[in-house]
Amino acid sequence: MKHASWQDSGHHRVEALLAGVPFFNEVARDDADQRARLLARTEIIEAGPGDTVIRAGEVESSLYFLLRGQLVVLGDEEAPAAVLYYVSPGEVFGTLSMLLGRARGATIQVADAAREAVLARLDFNDFDDDRDTPYSLATRLAFFHMLVHQIRWAVEVRRMQSPDEALAAGLRKVPVFTGERDSEAELTSLREQARALADLLYRWNHLPPGTTGNAQLT
Repeated sequence: MKHASWQDSGHHRVEALLAGVPFFNEVARDDADQRARLLARTEIIEAGPGDTVIRAGEVESSLYFLLRGQLVVLGDEEAPAAVLYYVSPGEVFGTLSMLLGRARGATIQVADAAREAVLARLDFNDFDDDRDTPYSLATRLAFFHMLVHQIRWAVEVRRMQSPDEALAAGLRKVPVFTGERDSEAELTSLREQARALADLLYRWNHLPPGTTGNAQLT
């Protein structure tokens, strides 16, 4: 795989690909300085068919946006490994392990049928660490809004695929913020929601064998 900073990558090509990611668009629209900081801390990865992007069991703080190509999420209980899920352009993945403090739960590779995959990689800690974050409150709010939205969507998919009364009850208990918008309190709430939803998704993904549906990865 080829790794490059934003500065060392093909700017026009990558910027066109990033235009398909709502989070990057929101930051770019609202604050030119934050856009520059975000791009400066974005690593661009170019990978070929069969290359491994994430390996099960790893512990690290990166999250990824797939900009081009297709990835496969592989199970580790069969040989050859079964494909559990496909990652498509625009999706963000790799956040569950960071939110829950767990090792990576699956291996993700570039699909054999893909000519190449282009990914953007960010450090989750840059958004989650109150002391050393390089980002403004608005950028961090946009980031956690994105996570909450995506994880909730994945949970809803799993809820429909594999109904479970106890987990559904847990989903109804996840609080929704009703206080002052664009505040530190909203950021705290979003972080709590993201972790609560991530825990539900992890538990839904690990229901006993025989339940229907594929694991959702985010």
